[in-house]
Amino acid sequence: MTTRRGFIAACAGMAAAWMARPAAAETAAQPLVVYDDELKNGWQSWSWAKVELAVPAGGAKPIKVQGDPWSALALHHDAFPTTGYNKLTFMINGGAQGGQDLMVKIMVDGKPVDSNYVIQPKAKTWARVEVALKDIAAEGKTIDGICWQGQASAYSPYYITRIQFE
Repeated sequence: MTTRRGFIAACAGMAAAWMARPAAAETAAQPLVVYDDELKNGWQSWSWAKVELAVPAGGAKPIKVQGDPWSALALHHDAFPTTGYNKLTFMINGGAQGGQDLMVKIMVDGKPVDSNYVIQPKAKTWARVEVALKDIAAEGKTIDGICWQGQASAYSPYYITRIQFE
């Protein structure tokens, strides 16, 4: 039979051991939200494509993007280190036609950094995309933006939302 004093001592020991462990939330960076129904956390559109923010679509308000060859949805932020983040995630829908060739790039000093990471969103379908920062030369770098750049052809509208660094 455990005495009250023994029970309290055991609880205190367990609490001290639990508090000595680092919490998962303390060891991992919190997601940096770029866009979710609106631009967040100081992000701005510096796009050189036709961009409409917060377009009503069902229960969400994604960004609608269409453009000429080499145009881009470009989102800018004051320079920040990517340390603590390992991926860029977003939801994308190819709109009525889909199949747009979009190169995902980071920006340093306001200029896109070359990348070979190309996505082709599907028509009328939402998909979650996870891009490892190492795959777009962003791992451990100080960046000031991200962009989704069309290629050598004009492209039909696509929609993008829930953009964040994780």
